[in-house]
Amino acid sequence: MRDPDHQMLPRPTAEDAARQRYVLALKGFVGGRLRPLNEAIFETEAKPKFAAAAGHPPESVADIARAMYANPRYQTWSTLNRTAQELMWQSVGEVVFRDEERLKTDYRRLHESCAAGGSLELDPNLEIPNVLRKIHIHLQPGGYARDQGEDDVIAGAFYEAGGAVYSRGQSIGVAESKAETIIRFIRERYALEPKRILDVGCSAGASSTPYAEAFPDADVHAIDVAPGLLRYAHARAEALGVAVHFHQRNAAAMGFDDGSFDLVVSHNAMHEMSAKTTAAMMQESFRLLRPGGVCVHQDIPLRYDGLSEFKRFDLGWDLKNNNEPFWEAYATNDCEAMLKAAGFAAADISIDAVPLLDSPMAWYVASARKQA
Repeated sequence: MRDPDHQMLPRPTAEDAARQRYVLALKGFVGGRLRPLNEAIFETEAKPKFAAAAGHPPESVADIARAMYANPRYQTWSTLNRTAQELMWQSVGEVVFRDEERLKTDYRRLHESCAAGGSLELDPNLEIPNVLRKIHIHLQPGGYARDQGEDDVIAGAFYEAGGAVYSRGQSIGVAESKAETIIRFIRERYALEPKRILDVGCSAGASSTPYAEAFPDADVHAIDVAPGLLRYAHARAEALGVAVHFHQRNAAAMGFDDGSFDLVVSHNAMHEMSAKTTAAMMQESFRLLRPGGVCVHQDIPLRYDGLSEFKRFDLGWDLKNNNEPFWEAYATNDCEAMLKAAGFAAADISIDAVPLLDSPMAWYVASARKQA
């Protein structure tokens, strides 16, 4: 079930919920009603003006960007889209910070008891990548790497609460979470019943716990580089009564023994990694899998192949305006080639569009089985 209720969730009042519904409506209007009009603005206003000034029509994404960002109507849309994202975080932040002391207290109690049987391993010597320390990805206040003490869980609370608001606004996975979609895919495609599972780039842990629930006999581990995310993810799992073992480790060098997992997964992580880190994650997936094991890396359906230059410009808005530094690196990477380079046989690699049960959208999924 998507967005299960649990003790670590910030608790919005009726007024908070109303404010969040307003933000959802605004985001839906700006993204769903206004954004499709931008191409007409380009064709009828920005393109002719650029051609008159430059002596030729815009021929590249950079040309289109110069033409569009000089257009007042596009400037208005872009400002509204950015403002809607900032308002979303404000509507979440008021709840999170008001609930901060309670969240810290509950984290300490859940961590000290570990009644569900999970664990948390933090490494104060792990170097957090500069991009995560210095950039607040998709404008999340404080960023993923926020860490203000041994009981700070704010980064995780922001991530889960903000992600829930964002997904409701996009009507993504209302009936089925992304992890549940991938679990269904794994069972249908690979008929796999793994005994040891690793979730890479687990963030707040919402995609880790479904594996422990779906495969109750499995030993489930999850990694991320950000301590605030991991503290929250650990407490969240304990609050749900689900045993998951969380570790502060880097996806490019995970540190587990060779051949120690039957299943390695990631969810919406690749678009927040450099191409170099993504390739390293694929290599680590191969190393960590036992013979016959499977890796499945799921992400948003952002692919630039076959798109017009204008569509590439349009989809690239998040790179410039929403603090998504690896947006275009992900949209243009070649996961199939990365998996081959990691050691997987070509015949064992699959690139799929996996549809949600309740939405026309389909996740991008790169998967492979390690030969027995």
